[in-house]
Amino acid sequence: MGKPHVTSSKADGFASVSGSPGARVRFMGFFSIFWPFLLVVFVAGWLLNCLFPVTIATGVAALLLLALVGVAWMAFDSAGRRFEAFLKGARGEEIVARELALLPAGWDVFHGVPRSGAEALAGGGDFDHIIVGPDTMFVVETKNWDGPVTIERGMLKVRGRIPRRSPVAQVRKAALELAALLEEAMPNGIAVTPVVCFAGDGFAEDEERIDDVCVCNVRVLRRIILDTEGGDIDGPRRRLIVETLIRRMWG
Repeated sequence: MGKPHVTSSKADGFASVSGSPGARVRFMGFFSIFWPFLLVVFVAGWLLNCLFPVTIATGVAALLLLALVGVAWMAFDSAGRRFEAFLKGARGEEIVARELALLPAGWDVFHGVPRSGAEALAGGGDFDHIIVGPDTMFVVETKNWDGPVTIERGMLKVRGRIPRRSPVAQVRKAALELAALLEEAMPNGIAVTPVVCFAGDGFAEDEERIDDVCVCNVRVLRRIILDTEGGDIDGPRRRLIVETLIRRMWG
């Protein structure tokens, strides 16, 4: 999707920021609308070819064409709803990105870092946000869900139900993948703190934990990051981590 947006605000005392929050989500939303359209055009062309010249019965082709129009109507109607859901997710990533941009100088924030091929094909094409501090590191999975979102007996629920794709499992997997991605920079392993952040008002609590995963509201995200005790990242390793992530984005 082209060269990532990169800014640096160290001069005014804030974190360096790389990437465009929500870019992949918007692209996927756009694609979700137009792939049914392309399919409809292809099938419609085939049916019209069947009519002129006739290779199947004209009446059959006409009925199939009418059926195709009905299917297209339903596809475009549902595509609009899917696109709005994608846009809502992108807006959530932008809300979290604005909060992360206020981290102090000495921090690096990355949005939309590409993930591995297998994970990308499964629908998780990038890491929403990666934050590299002076000696700590975080990966953040953003959700912009309507509530209520609750944690009951160690399980995250939305309107009383366990979601089909658990964001806790998503971010835990992302942390492991990120650690593997940075194995060259940190051959002895790296501690990546996984965070699920809710951008809206769906999660009423400020902060809770599910084992190793922090679940929080965006209003306390910066405090949680800044209050996390230092890890095992020294200066040279930190520079190597940042360089690795920048190469990953540009690749």
